[in-house]
Amino acid sequence: MSFAMSLAARKGSTQLDVMQKAGWKIDENEKACYIDVDEDNDNNESCLESKWCYLPDLILEQIFTYLSPKERYYAGLVCRQWHRAFYLPTVWNNFVVDDRTLTRPKYNYYSGWQYCLDHMRTQNCLSRIGRHLRGIEFRPWHSFNNIYQFMTMLSWSMDKGNEVNAEPQLVGMGRRIRSLVYHFPCNMSQPNDPEGIKLFGTGGQLLKGLKELMLRLTDLHTLKLVDFVLERFEANHLLDEVVCSCCTKMRVLNLVNVTTTHCPIMHVGLFLNLQVLTISPQNIDDDVLSLLADTKLRHLYLLQNCYTPNHLTISACGVKAWRSLKATNPRMRVHLRLENLVDGEVVLQPEAPVHSITYWAPQARVRADLLVRMIDHYKNTLAVYGHELLPRFSSPKPFHNRIDSLLMLMCRQCFNLDTLTIREKVSTATLLLIARTAKNLRHLNVRRFAVILRCDWPRHPEWSNEFHAWLRCNSRSYESVEREISHILGYKWQLLSDRDFKQLTVNAKSGA
Repeated sequence: MSFAMSLAARKGSTQLDVMQKAGWKIDENEKACYIDVDEDNDNNESCLESKWCYLPDLILEQIFTYLSPKERYYAGLVCRQWHRAFYLPTVWNNFVVDDRTLTRPKYNYYSGWQYCLDHMRTQNCLSRIGRHLRGIEFRPWHSFNNIYQFMTMLSWSMDKGNEVNAEPQLVGMGRRIRSLVYHFPCNMSQPNDPEGIKLFGTGGQLLKGLKELMLRLTDLHTLKLVDFVLERFEANHLLDEVVCSCCTKMRVLNLVNVTTTHCPIMHVGLFLNLQVLTISPQNIDDDVLSLLADTKLRHLYLLQNCYTPNHLTISACGVKAWRSLKATNPRMRVHLRLENLVDGEVVLQPEAPVHSITYWAPQARVRADLLVRMIDHYKNTLAVYGHELLPRFSSPKPFHNRIDSLLMLMCRQCFNLDTLTIREKVSTATLLLIARTAKNLRHLNVRRFAVILRCDWPRHPEWSNEFHAWLRCNSRSYESVEREISHILGYKWQLLSDRDFKQLTVNAKSGA
């Protein structure tokens, strides 16, 4: 009897130990689930100690950057080393705030369940990591009120941290923030809307809250404001607070589609140490160029996207203004870029020191008249040209309808050409001629699917019999083309598959 009771007691204590090892866990849907732990019958097996806690700080920083703030918090509870990695500098280089950041579901009688900002969680989060933040990125999609409340709470916390007798957890709030990015979803159309695009700009309290936040960020080095679509009177005062506090500290400034009408943003010329400026062509004119000539600007990107007005409605800057800028700031480079899912063209700037012309538009074709104008304007400065993404159109196969002769004209005239990206149909003979003609070419990106095994060039009078035989012989296979071009360029060159070409990103600064 006593033996049975002792056996039952031992069994009960063992079950109690197993229950104590189990516990509750919160899953990704904020629901609690019970995690059970099976009893290990092999008590003699030794437990191996994990070595993950001894990872170097550089690797831990890189791992933590891929985690969300919530996942970083849970990872910081694992051990002391990971808790220390939670506060490493690189971990908080970019803090993304979207519609679901630090929110909780709340039922609305008219709209149903909505995600609203949890003020308690937000305040606790800012008190723990606010002094470590180095960059903030706002990406709202629907809930603009959550973004506005977050900006208001951050501004309030920074004001409290600057007081004389501030609370310890608020001291230094936001002082390390060097980067601010705000992408506004200006297209409010529905997926089934026949009009396609309905533009509504930001403004009102949302713009006021953003300007108050920018006023408190006195050490900004990077500022990106994308697709604000403001009215003219709002755009003229958008950067008033930033100029007062960061006129000598700003290095990178992006102002894309501040307005959809012609409205020069004069403030961009007041940042004396600005290095990179990205702006839409409707927000720049001769007066802005005269101000930029006195700065240390190295790269000027004129960016057009799907919300930019049609290129026919945008006027280019004057030739005299570009000549004056080149004389005052000869090291500056201009980059023309189009990002649009439909057809479009870049706004040409005559006499501008254009270094690159790139397209991120699947329906944009190479047009003969426009390419000839580009060559005529930029033959002394153009170094990068190409189309990214896979085309959504079919290219013709006959020689006289292809772009082979246009590409050869570019290679002959633009002697500084460093990077060329081709996605339309060309022949293997054209690739060999491009590699032989462009003396400074270093990067040639070509889709393998768009290359035709053909030597259909009419024989030029200056070609020798030996060169013509070399061209005809090596145009018969892809392997021969890759071998000869590799020999000319000085490294192993290969044609790109559609998968590799789709992931290709052209370096606009190549050759600068």
